[in-house]
Amino acid sequence: MNTVLSRANSLFAFSLSVMAALTFGCFITTAFKDRSIPVDIRVSKVMIKNVDDFTGPRERSDLGFVTFDSENTTTNQTKRKR
Repeated sequence: MNTVLSRANSLFAFSLSVMAALTFGCFITTAFKDRSIPVDIRVSKVMIKNVDDFTGPRERSDLGFVTFDSENTTTNQTKRKR
């Protein structure tokens, strides 16, 4: 006859297998979807400054600033097959 610990171990192993199968199913349903959208990126200003680095004694480091504009479409564009 099985002990309570043995039955709990079997139940845990079964539930872990079921969760792994569900996780794999969720992965398969979303892995091959087309998620590409049109994106337009423009860089308007790039600036590099030589500033003091406070991590070391009398060190200086480069600090870069980049200003850019991004335009994209975030609406749901699913194509329905009829």
